[in-house]
Amino acid sequence: MSVEITSTPVIVLSKTPYRESSLIVVGISPDYGRISLMCSGARKISGTSYVTVDLFRELSVEFTESRSTLKNAREIEILSTNDKLPEYPAHFRLAGKMAAFLLANIKDDLPLPYTYDSFSSVLSHLSCSTPEEQRWTPVQCAVVLKTAFLCENGLLPQSSDERSADFLENVVAAGIDNSALPKCPADYWAKLNEWLGNVIDINGLRKQ
Repeated sequence: MSVEITSTPVIVLSKTPYRESSLIVVGISPDYGRISLMCSGARKISGTSYVTVDLFRELSVEFTESRSTLKNAREIEILSTNDKLPEYPAHFRLAGKMAAFLLANIKDDLPLPYTYDSFSSVLSHLSCSTPEEQRWTPVQCAVVLKTAFLCENGLLPQSSDERSADFLENVVAAGIDNSALPKCPADYWAKLNEWLGNVIDINGLRKQ
């Protein structure tokens, strides 16, 4: 009987040591939403290799399908490390809060391509790997992820104001494409972030 092998991009949201050298990894995938992986030998370090699986890294993971929610990773390739993120403590804390929010609210086997792409974009800005003149502020990063998640899950309130609706659509598009955000006064981002937080509360989503 042949074993079905699948691959998908994954951003690591949490990792838990298992036995001597393995990790249980939970991440977000554009194809599977929340995905849990058993990564055997992922903690091994030799003279010619290093730990591949780490928080906020974007990976291409090949795994075997199973009825269990815990899938066995076979091959792992790094797509993006975001390893400079810990050099910016405030940014690292914000990424941790975002990861906690996603872990608390995304579901298994529910594709979330918009949220995945937006989180990938946000991490590139928080790790300062984008050119400085194009970099999003932490508040803008929060707005991008919240807007993408709420929009993709059908939780973003419909606005009768066409300009406001277009603005939010452009925020989602920027998150997906990692492109320039729509222009607006600086203080509007803080107000929008607060409003999105209220929408999250109203919908009973867990913040962590």
